[in-house]
Amino acid sequence: MSEIAMIGDRDSILGFKALGVAIFPVNTKNESAEALQEVIEQEYKVAFITEQMAPSPEEIANIIGDNTFPVVTMVPSNRGSTGLAMQRLQMLVRKAAGADIL
Repeated sequence: MSEIAMIGDRDSILGFKALGVAIFPVNTKNESAEALQEVIEQEYKVAFITEQMAPSPEEIANIIGDNTFPVVTMVPSNRGSTGLAMQRLQMLVRKAAGADIL
């Protein structure tokens, strides 16, 4: 079983299946949240979610709760980036470093 999961619209994530990544096709952000819960229950270590289908960062944090895994990362879809992943990365860096070093 793969330790990596990919959540997003089918067109954006289907190619990752050929690399051995478990895919969770979704059509809405609500379905994405449900898929993330399933990823946690199945004990995946890493979860990638396309920006367009990603729940809010607060909702992701609520879903993950106290679980150490999976590490959740937002990635652009086949339609390009919305900038959400970069904003989240900057927020995490600011929180960890105390300043925006990016």
